[in-house]
Amino acid sequence: MTVEDFNTDKGLYIFKFDNFETVYHSHPAIEIILAENGTFTLWTQNSEYQNLKFALVEANQKHKLSSTNCELKVIMIEHHKKFVKEILVLNGINSEMGFYFQTTKGNEKKIIQEIIQKIKNYEFLMEYDERILATIKYLNNNKLEYKQMIKTLQSVTNLSESRLSHLFTSNLGISLKKYLIWTKLKLTIKQHLNGKDDLFSSLISSGFYDQPHFSKSFKSMLGVKASKAYNSRTLQVSTILTL
Repeated sequence: MTVEDFNTDKGLYIFKFDNFETVYHSHPAIEIILAENGTFTLWTQNSEYQNLKFALVEANQKHKLSSTNCELKVIMIEHHKKFVKEILVLNGINSEMGFYFQTTKGNEKKIIQEIIQKIKNYEFLMEYDERILATIKYLNNNKLEYKQMIKTLQSVTNLSESRLSHLFTSNLGISLKKYLIWTKLKLTIKQHLNGKDDLFSSLISSGFYDQPHFSKSFKSMLGVKASKAYNSRTLQVSTILTL
């Protein structure tokens, strides 16, 4: 696996894989999958799609992926749903059902490059309720356990726990508790990729109880074992990543 970009400020994460396989998983980010060489197979909860060259998975959709002798580029994007969908629809790519699949090669590379460059070069306002924006900002900059976090966020947002939880889920399609785990995962990965800490130190400092807690969360959201993704013989970082 090669990490080309891991930018938590922009919500942009880019990876390259050879011979990749996941279990069913979901995450609060749009996932764009491009076969640069060969084809791949993707499963939704209802169907199997083979010989794919390109696919798009909307945020929080359960899926699994398999590729053999195939060079894959996987781009994960969070918080830019409207902007990404506008570019895709203009190019005839509609994922209203939660997925989009393509078995032929087209201009996907050009479309993906346009999306990536615009995310990197411009600031986009996240189209969430202002109280949810404050919540996301707080989660990205503070390390608290769920119960402590809820009490603090009630003060930050002036919302009750039930109202905050409901509003967060309606804005992001994922529970506040699960998004907190996603935030911890991103922080752990970022710290480790930057070489500041070993994996165990990174996960503990990010708020995970222990390695099994981290590994379970990693697999449920990213579909692979953390030990496989972080195998030092296969992990490469192609850019300098900054916190």
